[in-house]
Amino acid sequence: MADPERRRLIADYLAGGTTIGRGPATLHTDGLWLWPERFVAEARDAGLVPEPDLLGWMRAQAYRPPAPEPDERLTADAMRAWRAGPPADPRRLVTYFVRVDEDTTPERPLSLLRRTVTPTGGVIDEAVWRDLGWHPTNAFVSLRIDDELREVEPAAAGAVLDRWCAAWHAEALRRTTTS
Repeated sequence: MADPERRRLIADYLAGGTTIGRGPATLHTDGLWLWPERFVAEARDAGLVPEPDLLGWMRAQAYRPPAPEPDERLTADAMRAWRAGPPADPRRLVTYFVRVDEDTTPERPLSLLRRTVTPTGGVIDEAVWRDLGWHPTNAFVSLRIDDELREVEPAAAGAVLDRWCAAWHAEALRRTTTS
């Protein structure tokens, strides 16, 4: 965080709330979020910021943390939550595919695709591009007549990416040395 005023607001929020524990095990809570004491210095001195959901919550509180009354239950709940760690990300089902034709193989395909099924049942179809980013695609529904999609294991998808990355890098080096 480059803005010194916003950095101060975030650090002040993190220093507030209710303090639980002492020494290196000191935690703070606003009754909803829980964070270690070291976050105060990280925000103030290094400009590191908490995750976007907590930042949004801070803004909604006008950077004034609620301070729930410290009691045994709050301490026990906070310690239990701290030991448990953050909640697990919702499980997503990711399946990889290669698009091949009569001149290509699954090891050297025309394209690499992935289909992600979200926890809510949504489907996201993507293809990897030369920027090595995943981009939306309609390749699953608009195949050329001679093309075929084949499911591959994640390791095989990774091997395809490794080969492409090496080949694209070599191409880029050739272009810069011949220019």
